[in-house]
Amino acid sequence: MREWFARQIILPQVGEEGQQRLAETRVLVVGCGALGTHTAEALLRAGVRHLVLVDRDVVEVHNLHRVALFTPKDLGRPKAEVAREKLLALDPAAQVEAHVVHLDGAVAEELVPHVDLVVDGLDNLETRYVVNDACVKHEKPWVYTAVLATYGMLMPIWPGRGPCLRCLFPNPPAPGSVPTCAEAGILGPVPKALAALQAAAALRLLLRGPDAPLGILLHLDLWNLRTHTVEVKRNPACPTCVDRVFSFLQEGSRSAILCGDTVQILPRSKIALDLGDLARRLSPLGRVELRHGLLVAEIEGVSVTVFPDGRALVKGVGDPRRAQALYDQYVAR
Repeated sequence: MREWFARQIILPQVGEEGQQRLAETRVLVVGCGALGTHTAEALLRAGVRHLVLVDRDVVEVHNLHRVALFTPKDLGRPKAEVAREKLLALDPAAQVEAHVVHLDGAVAEELVPHVDLVVDGLDNLETRYVVNDACVKHEKPWVYTAVLATYGMLMPIWPGRGPCLRCLFPNPPAPGSVPTCAEAGILGPVPKALAALQAAAALRLLLRGPDAPLGILLHLDLWNLRTHTVEVKRNPACPTCVDRVFSFLQEGSRSAILCGDTVQILPRSKIALDLGDLARRLSPLGRVELRHGLLVAEIEGVSVTVFPDGRALVKGVGDPRRAQALYDQYVAR
């Protein structure tokens, strides 16, 4: 494998020792959509041989214009599992885990302590606050990255040595106040550009440790070819990195509005659903299919995708209360 990385090893920023360090590190990729898959591939190609992938969603046709690794043959399959297969095809000797779950506080507490760094492939701020709480609590560096329309932003975070996400955004925005990619759109190359920056920032943190520059928020507008940076100071009253109050790791709402008209519903407790039994129960209501280890049903004019862990994606209804009611009536009973 040394020949694979030969052009990188000669860089003074990397060298033989640095390349070996990358091979031994574990990186958690939270979100395996456009941003996460591009970042994961870049890190794997750079020599990070241990990747942990987390994503709650399945591949949809509108993902394909901007997502690395996926093809039309992957439609309907869990993103994390598809990404794992494609990454192992690039490097069969790598260690790649796939977790088809929603990253809530419990999952974050389970995974974050066992990695060296976290990279952000998420599409919502709520889960980023969960990541921030877990990384600050367990003193793990991470790279905040977000994309929308023609632009994106990025900030490397090293807890205890610089500002955290809540120093930048003290409180989550009100529901519906931040547009999603379904509303504002997204230019295909934007996630790849920000993923390249995120992968470079991650490598810098892994190789230079706390000596890497912190407290810099980078904004890139790819359409207008403009960049600017903002210096972010650590907030002396930050409830997370100063007071060490990790409220986002506590149990939150069971419903969350995802990009577009999809609502995710979480079960009240950990369960293992018999999808075959559920399919038989739902079949009188409309079309029901079992595919790729998931159940997809049409119920009352909306599409419901149910995962073996009891999680469900209710598509075609923007009201979380109605989505919750459908789940409670047809899935949870």
